[in-house]
Amino acid sequence: MLYHEQSGDYRPLFSMQGRPIYATTFLLTLHIAGFVIAALAISAYGQMAVYDAVALDTYSIWHGGQVWRLFSYVAFDPYFFSQRSLWFLWSMVLFYFFGREVEQFVGRTAYLKLYAALVLLPAILLCLLGLVIVPAPFLNCCEVFFGIFVAFATIYPGALPSYWIPLSVATLVWILLGVSSLIHIAFHDFTGLFMLWTSSAIGYFGMRLLGAGRGMAWLTDWMEERRARKLIQKHNFKIVQEKKSTESIDAILDKISKQGVNSLDPQERAALERARTKLIERDRS
Repeated sequence: MLYHEQSGDYRPLFSMQGRPIYATTFLLTLHIAGFVIAALAISAYGQMAVYDAVALDTYSIWHGGQVWRLFSYVAFDPYFFSQRSLWFLWSMVLFYFFGREVEQFVGRTAYLKLYAALVLLPAILLCLLGLVIVPAPFLNCCEVFFGIFVAFATIYPGALPSYWIPLSVATLVWILLGVSSLIHIAFHDFTGLFMLWTSSAIGYFGMRLLGAGRGMAWLTDWMEERRARKLIQKHNFKIVQEKKSTESIDAILDKISKQGVNSLDPQERAALERARTKLIERDRS
């Protein structure tokens, strides 16, 4: 895997007791701290009170001005206290491992921008969607972690996460994305479905813009192919037009040989003159 240790952007944020603290470690620490604070707040005020205060609720943002919800919704996973607790812990482990690899590939600055995009862009898009419909409130951080996983799979699509799992990370991304989408659809959680696919798209295109894989070469290839098609069509059209013009001149010359120049009408004389002018210009060039 590719590492860049020559630049300061690929070095730790700081050191603590001689141990390097990278951006991924720092973000993971913030998530853990947010979870601890949320757990204490739930103990004091109840789960629904905390949920209502930090969840991504488009109505509260537009009509109450509660803009902190654009990022506070990643404070914790409400299902941690129920059946999905192990999945949440596993997501944190995956975030640390894959996030560290993505950070080493793109550098600290680009990585932090990617993380901020994964948090804010889906929330902003959901708020814009809230101008048309009223989506259900959303509270979860796993979609952000999954976006980091998609970014890793975009960089190293053929990597094998384990010798015990004969599947590449790119294949695992599609499997997890499909299973998660089916779960969201089954429980009519269309807000979660929207956030999942939006985060995945940001993780994928973010890495492509930064040069992972073939970068955005697919876009330039498509544009070049489209330009080539237009040139071919234009060239073919020009050939057809020249062929028609040649056939028209041949018919005029044939008429002159049979009936004389005086038999030409004004349109034919003009066509003959245009053909003569083109021949002169071609000879000069």
